[in-house]
Amino acid sequence: MKAAAIETLEQNYQDLYSKWIRDLDETTDKLNISYYRNTHVKNELFESIYKSLQQENEDFIRDFNDLYRKIVENNEALEYISAGYQSFRRAALEILLKDELLKDEVLDIYQEIDHWFDPVFNKMISKCTDTWEETFNMQRQTLVELSAPVIQLYDHISVMPLVGNIDEERISRIKENLLEGVTKYHSSIVFMDITGVPVLDTFAAQGIIESTRAAGLLGAECILVGVRPEIAQTLINLGIDLKELKTFSSLNNGLVFAQNQMNN
Repeated sequence: MKAAAIETLEQNYQDLYSKWIRDLDETTDKLNISYYRNTHVKNELFESIYKSLQQENEDFIRDFNDLYRKIVENNEALEYISAGYQSFRRAALEILLKDELLKDEVLDIYQEIDHWFDPVFNKMISKCTDTWEETFNMQRQTLVELSAPVIQLYDHISVMPLVGNIDEERISRIKENLLEGVTKYHSSIVFMDITGVPVLDTFAAQGIIESTRAAGLLGAECILVGVRPEIAQTLINLGIDLKELKTFSSLNNGLVFAQNQMNN
């Protein structure tokens, strides 16, 4: 991460930890993980994630190996580690976005967190796969479910970054997380960022439209961003009716539109 972002997190270390604990507790309760209350393991997980902001790959892998072994010995599960990373992501964003920022600064921070988070998270998944592939396969769906968070950018403006393929079970989770996020953040506008979705077929597109309709009943407008030319062409070829859904090629373009809407 950039030095300025790291410095901000260091200056707000206790606040970051408190927010992380609160978010992790809520997430693990939701997932019905009853064994997460091992305080020592929980603290080590936070420190491992926090230190990975500045560690080299070799240092991260060595430290994570030790932590993963302790977690397995304490009968913890892969979804616990995943929940820890996702909670840290949300807590860090909340810290970095708490001041009044310009649109470009908000976008930079959002992208900076993603650029740090995704490689580290992928290393974690890869290491767990190498160490215990069968366990990973059984719990892979949990990782998918946690990959559709709703993140608040401004008051009443949120984003749901989507990564990977979208199947029937995941559509259900996306809809559930979307509605919970709209309620939690009182969102008037939610960006559904599909930059990380490789293929958007008929089923996935219809599922997203149904999710946006449900959010609309709660008073939120959903905007599809990250629409690449090939996905736009696919949607046209599939005959998907997107008249009720605004689309933009990037989150940046969507933010320009949203700010104009909120200012009118």
